[in-house]
Amino acid sequence: MASFPETIKALQIQPDKTLKVVEIPFSSQELVKNIPEDQIIIRVRAVGLNPTDWKHAFGPRGKPGAISGCDAAGDVVKVGSAVKHLQVGDRASGFTFGAYQTDNGAYSEYVRFVAAVCFKFPESMTYEEAASFPIPHLTAVQAFYMRLNIPKLLKPNLIRESILIWGGSTAVGHHAVQLAALSGLKVFVTASVAAHEELKALGAEACFDYKATDVAKQIQAAAGEEGIIYGFDTVSEKGSTDACVDAMSASRGGKIITTLHPSEATQKRRKDVHVEPTLVYTAIGPALTFGPVMPQDNAATLEYVSEYMPRILENWKEGKGSPMFNTQRLRHMQGGLEQIQEGLEIMRDGKYSREKLVYTIA
Repeated sequence: MASFPETIKALQIQPDKTLKVVEIPFSSQELVKNIPEDQIIIRVRAVGLNPTDWKHAFGPRGKPGAISGCDAAGDVVKVGSAVKHLQVGDRASGFTFGAYQTDNGAYSEYVRFVAAVCFKFPESMTYEEAASFPIPHLTAVQAFYMRLNIPKLLKPNLIRESILIWGGSTAVGHHAVQLAALSGLKVFVTASVAAHEELKALGAEACFDYKATDVAKQIQAAAGEEGIIYGFDTVSEKGSTDACVDAMSASRGGKIITTLHPSEATQKRRKDVHVEPTLVYTAIGPALTFGPVMPQDNAATLEYVSEYMPRILENWKEGKGSPMFNTQRLRHMQGGLEQIQEGLEIMRDGKYSREKLVYTIA
């Protein structure tokens, strides 16, 4: 039986929208003493920062008193009775809905996760590498295999369809380009010109400067007569989704998944192009306290982390990735929990590029 400390350190959102390391009760929590059958507890070793973290920490949506942070990696110390793909002692990484719970969050010494959004990672992978994965990777997984219904990776299409990934340099885009290539798609990507060679090395077939005024026409021309029928907009602002709509196949239309909710005008821009948002938190399942409850996402994500993640991470080498996959460039931040606010401010101010900010916690 795991013995837990009475209190743990956790990064809490303050009423003035700053973050502060506080002590919160832990071993006395009901959900720690009697863990739900589908959950696990992880001793946090490293965390990854996402745009959602700074938006909730500093913006109107995160609530004062809540614990910040979504993505963490560490050691499994307790497992619910229904969990099959993880056990005590495994190294695992996953996510929770940070900034909504007053007793649980990734930016803490221990975190409770729904196991379906957690994956086991090998000894050769660092905690920091693993912490860079959960939300970016599983957002791309959800968009491709649950929303676009693309055949799962490692089972390439006989007919190679094309996909447009808008924002290949984002964290989600970085994972999406690799997954799309592994799924046998022709991958068209927009990004700044400086990132094009890097994206081609990840599997992009053609790259386009998102700033070009005629970028949609360039993409349509490059895609040829059949055109592109799948789109994934990882940016979803400043007109990016409209450009995606315009770039879809002129003869066959298409379907585009966005990471933010599209406007009504964008949804109606073309009758033959369907646009819909995706929200990775729905994969958490019944434990979700906001947004739509979609149990099928929970089941599909569990299948993915159980059956497909081990193959993606096979033969992983620290700093180099696996033959199938790699992380973004990691920016190792100093200072642990106490300094995470600084990292979130860097992200808010846009003072980072094509890299993932990670902190070592223990």
